[in-house]
Amino acid sequence: MNVASPNIELINLIKPHDFLQLTTSQEAFPDSQGTGLPIIRVHTAKCDALIAIQGAHLLSFNTHDGNQLLWVSPNCNFTPGVALRGGIPVCLPWFGPNADPAKPKHGFARNRDWTFENANLLANGDAELMFNFSSGANELFDFDFAAQLVMTLGDKIKLEINVSNLDKKDFDCSWVLHSYHPVNSLNQVLVKGLAGRTYLDNLEKHAAKIQHGDVDFQGEVDRVFPAIENSLEIVGTPNIEITHHNCPSVVVWNPGATNAAKMADVGAGNEQGYICVERGAVLDEKWNLAAGENKSAWVEIIEK
Repeated sequence: MNVASPNIELINLIKPHDFLQLTTSQEAFPDSQGTGLPIIRVHTAKCDALIAIQGAHLLSFNTHDGNQLLWVSPNCNFTPGVALRGGIPVCLPWFGPNADPAKPKHGFARNRDWTFENANLLANGDAELMFNFSSGANELFDFDFAAQLVMTLGDKIKLEINVSNLDKKDFDCSWVLHSYHPVNSLNQVLVKGLAGRTYLDNLEKHAAKIQHGDVDFQGEVDRVFPAIENSLEIVGTPNIEITHHNCPSVVVWNPGATNAAKMADVGAGNEQGYICVERGAVLDEKWNLAAGENKSAWVEIIEK
């Protein structure tokens, strides 16, 4: 999509909604890098939000009397086809490295444009936006599938994802809503709700360990917690509660100082500003979809 001349169909879909505005990453993030991407700006009586068409990617959200609940890297590269660092990327149809190292990490749905289908201002003042994605069998994923993401933005964020198998064969897919949350002090922030649970340590080839106490961030953290049904709380500023339905896996991540300095779209010192607390279905909890089957899940994020 040419950012200077946005898709006419997209313009016409957004135009009837006075709570939506089509803008660009250069306007929404004036100091941003890259050639630019189209952005939907949401402004209601309850909240403000920014959404990239690429990846149906919620980048920014805050209620009018609350804090920003999502973090975007100051070095995020807004170039078509490049994964965006921050907000809530949709990692699909796989999470993490693929068994084939030639394939992109975290799938390809986050790097491609989704279709903006519709938006509504609900009776309670929440904005509801619907995005669709479809992919025919290709060299990256040998199955036909579709996904839908419904965003409900008001006093909180609600993201509902639905994945449909359009193929004649069963397939496995793993996915995560890869949420980046801002913190005012990385050394002091805690993630509650995981104490005593088993996790797989990505820093030690998925070695199984027990989480002693709340998760803290005194160095690099990269952990997958399976079978987590309860809600989670980020204790910091802002204080955030994360609830879910049908998202058994939790991923907690911060790259630490050494790795952040090596990541062009994060950069030295910027790891201090965020943590990732993600929900989805990964590793042994991945979804198996029979031909014609669909599955759905949702995540809610609210400032406490």
